[in-house]
Amino acid sequence: MTMIRTQLHQQLKDLSKADIHMHSNFSDGAASVEEILHYVQKETNLDVIAITDHDTIEGALYAKELMKKHKYRFELIVGEEVSSIEGHILGLFLTKKIEPNLPAHEVLKEIHAQGGIAIAAHPFYETRMNSGKVTWAHGVGATTLIKEKTHFHAIETVNATPVFEEENLRAKYINRLLLMRAETGSSDAHILQAIGKGYTLFEGKTAHALREAILDHQTQAMNDKWDLLGVVRYAYFFLPLGLRTAFNTLIHGRREKIPNIVKFPSKRKLRKEIEAEVELAE
Repeated sequence: MTMIRTQLHQQLKDLSKADIHMHSNFSDGAASVEEILHYVQKETNLDVIAITDHDTIEGALYAKELMKKHKYRFELIVGEEVSSIEGHILGLFLTKKIEPNLPAHEVLKEIHAQGGIAIAAHPFYETRMNSGKVTWAHGVGATTLIKEKTHFHAIETVNATPVFEEENLRAKYINRLLLMRAETGSSDAHILQAIGKGYTLFEGKTAHALREAILDHQTQAMNDKWDLLGVVRYAYFFLPLGLRTAFNTLIHGRREKIPNIVKFPSKRKLRKEIEAEVELAE
């Protein structure tokens, strides 16, 4: 068993890393595009990144232009986190913006039409807090995942946002039980220090290789642990948004709860089932 674990560890070391879900100040991220590119270059070992601002690709297109002017050791994917009616969907390898507030099926159809990759972002994160017009993480949920499962190329089973542990376990559980899509990990970074906290392992070094790995279901979702200072920084960043959301909820009431069509095990049992599956694979 020890030898098998050693071999697996070496195999993982030989794979490349991609963080394909992060935000710049073109939407609700704190950092500029220039700061993101510099941080990835100097402070991470990522091989591929995607800038996926909410409902815009302007930041990603600007980053693409900067990539042409400077020599970076990593590759960039143009992406967008699209706010569909049912929840957020990541579109990668896009050439033009996809409009928000469309049905999930239409968003997926548009991603496919552009030759892109469609990923369910934090699919089981749901808050009943009423954020009004402010962007807040919102997953598509089990109903849409099951209904549109053949149109999603991948499921984000690791989102490195510190409070998403149970939602990640649920995404992994339902994907392995029913969906059988590729699994991706990402940071969903809104501050520089979050970049690379969640990542996708794949064979090869390029964005094209990552694309092929997703299509072939040959990816592994991973995450790094947060330190206390990083969690405090993230909490401080989200504090103003949290206060505005709490005030809006107080005035307008809580959002309607979405019926859950899947009965999930407890958090402890979910973790045990996932760990048991990993041990079986080894």
